[in-house]
Amino acid sequence: MRSDHIAAGEELQRVVSAAAAKNAKRHPGVVVGAVDTIRLQHAVAGMGHTRLPDGPAPTDQTMWEIGSITKVFTGLLLAIAIVRNEVTLQTPVRELLPSGTTVPTRDGVEITLEHLTTHRSGLPRSPIRFRTEFRTVLLGRGNPYADISDERLLELLARTELRRTPGTGRIAYSNVGGGLLGLALTHRAGAASYGELVHERICRPLGLARTTVLTQADVDQLAIGYTTRRRPVEHWTLSGLAGAGALLSTATDMLAFLTAQLKPESSELGQAVKLSQMERYGGKRFGIALGWIRYPSRSGLTLWHNGGTGGFRSFAGIAVERGIGVVMLTNNRRSCDRAAMRLLSRLSARG
Repeated sequence: MRSDHIAAGEELQRVVSAAAAKNAKRHPGVVVGAVDTIRLQHAVAGMGHTRLPDGPAPTDQTMWEIGSITKVFTGLLLAIAIVRNEVTLQTPVRELLPSGTTVPTRDGVEITLEHLTTHRSGLPRSPIRFRTEFRTVLLGRGNPYADISDERLLELLARTELRRTPGTGRIAYSNVGGGLLGLALTHRAGAASYGELVHERICRPLGLARTTVLTQADVDQLAIGYTTRRRPVEHWTLSGLAGAGALLSTATDMLAFLTAQLKPESSELGQAVKLSQMERYGGKRFGIALGWIRYPSRSGLTLWHNGGTGGFRSFAGIAVERGIGVVMLTNNRRSCDRAAMRLLSRLSARG
């Protein structure tokens, strides 16, 4: 982990290992990581199996599908594009898409990049029918988004009727919006793919060696995903929704990413990182930034996001004022949110 001399911490390791051991009962495999940028310590612990029944235990280098944590990376890509003066938050997404793309409006209001990243675009949650999606995921019958390419997403977009005027109403979570934002930023930058854009603008500057979009070459290094009944699930490719949930990562890379979030001044992305954390819309309990969900906890401001694909669940969060970051990566469908948030709160409460 690229970390400005952040070293292993004995007490931190004990707490992280205990959390991994406790949560290994709920998942085939789990890896837990934490970083303390004030004490300059980090720790990682893996328990269980990367594949059942008796595969190896996960390590800090095991690759996992991180699902919607990808949206935090997409939000940072947006912030980077703003810092580079390529776009603004008010730029209509129509301007960044291929010529001839039809983007729906409502009441004369266009969808902007800010609407997409804050889930206030009026776009639907999913590009496929809920019943189809639910049955596919519940029964473990493959990847419901396998047929959603970039071209297919834009075709569906052209036929979409917005559910509300963009920028009005409450947050309405949209994977369509996340995918569209990733596609728009990729097209604006002239990158060959979303994965290439993430690599060039985030992974390379932060030293993230194994954060990528799934390719066949990664399969042997990736943990196997499972249902709650421990039936294996095929890996999800999300080519047309890449910006919403296509990334793979490791505990080492995620801790490096969280370190950069906690210490923006430590990397060349500092200005963009700060911009990505600023609140853009506030609700009664939660606010939202560029990808991050903002939560005012007892220990101060917490930024977090979770993720889920067919056979994986994940969580990443930081306690900003306390300098603490936590990541939890698992390979089945049981949520790890509560356990990870509990660990983040515990570490943040240390004197």
